[in-house]
Amino acid sequence: MFFILNVLFDSFIFQNCLIAYIPKLNYIDESFTIMLIILSLFYILNRNNHIALYSSEVKTAALFFILLFVGAIGNLLHHIQPEKIAIYKDVLAISKFVVCYICTLIVTNNIDKDLLLKKVAKRSRIYLNIIFVFLIINIIHDIGMSMDVRYGIRSYKFLYQHPTYLVSSVVILLCVILSGSRKKFDNFIIFEAIVILIFSLRNKAFVFVLGYIFMKIVMKYAKSIKIRYILILAVIGIFATYNKIMEYASYYLTAARPALFIVGYMLARRYFPFGSGFGTFASEISGQYYSPIYYEYGINVVTGLEETAHSYIGDTFWPYVYGQFGFLGLVIFLLIILNIFKSLQSRYHHDKNTQSAAFLILLYILIASTAEAIFTDVTGCFSFAVIAGYLGNNIIAHNSQKICK
Repeated sequence: MFFILNVLFDSFIFQNCLIAYIPKLNYIDESFTIMLIILSLFYILNRNNHIALYSSEVKTAALFFILLFVGAIGNLLHHIQPEKIAIYKDVLAISKFVVCYICTLIVTNNIDKDLLLKKVAKRSRIYLNIIFVFLIINIIHDIGMSMDVRYGIRSYKFLYQHPTYLVSSVVILLCVILSGSRKKFDNFIIFEAIVILIFSLRNKAFVFVLGYIFMKIVMKYAKSIKIRYILILAVIGIFATYNKIMEYASYYLTAARPALFIVGYMLARRYFPFGSGFGTFASEISGQYYSPIYYEYGINVVTGLEETAHSYIGDTFWPYVYGQFGFLGLVIFLLIILNIFKSLQSRYHHDKNTQSAAFLILLYILIASTAEAIFTDVTGCFSFAVIAGYLGNNIIAHNSQKICK
């Protein structure tokens, strides 16, 4: 398992760069999720293995199954999505982030996570240096690593198809370095990572950098990260992107992202409390197996939401939650996130640096979820696996509340 995780790290980091040459990498997150489920079952059924999970992790799994049940009720009650394959695919899509967190904790129980961290951190330093060098070259002369012009500056994407994928990869590379033992030039490499994030010119990158600075200040005085710190960061993020939020809101139903937020709310009210069900709204699957909802609410004519061109249909995440699973599902989903937060508090209580790195990844996931379906895509899948298995030792203390087998 150690070798597999070590190799998969690079595969996930550069998946978006390589997908044009290796199309099968498009399914790496689904394959990884299924592999984790199978390995976890073998691990649990083996009586020689000792399974230990914090109560917050057991609650996460239980709440997740309740969420699946709520989604299934929505399908049974309303019959909106006629294609059963769409429902099955959507179940797998929403399962990925929980499976990648809980099952990674299970299957990595007996591997040397500190050694795994040491190996991937070493390569992360090399990757960030290379990406930074090409950023400097691209600033001096455009070598085809730019995406668009914002604020009068060319946005940087390196070899990725979009700056968003560069941002998520750099966040993971940075947090891996922050979690490990500090080396001589790490402060400069951290500086490189921040510069790369800024030159991506993505709002999520700007908010993440603010979050990193805030976290660095807080951890000087706090023993551990509390939920109120995350709430403070959320307020900072809202203020930092207020103009962008107001711009989106002004478009109402004429632009994809605000249309998804608004119609999702309408669905939550109409199909209270269970929502419209799997495969019906605000996901790539609901576009592939085009949901009747888009026609019913007249947003099938919105650019990026058309039946034949729906590239923006998964351009945000939360409408997917409260639209498909209703207000009840939204509460359950927030409880899942809260319990993962509590799990990270417990798993990494022994090391403030590692705890900060884990929370920064979780923070980025929450930031990105306002503008992409990160919980159901390859980025979210791998991010939760990194939190669980790549940030060093997170063994359960003997005196902690746990579930054993």
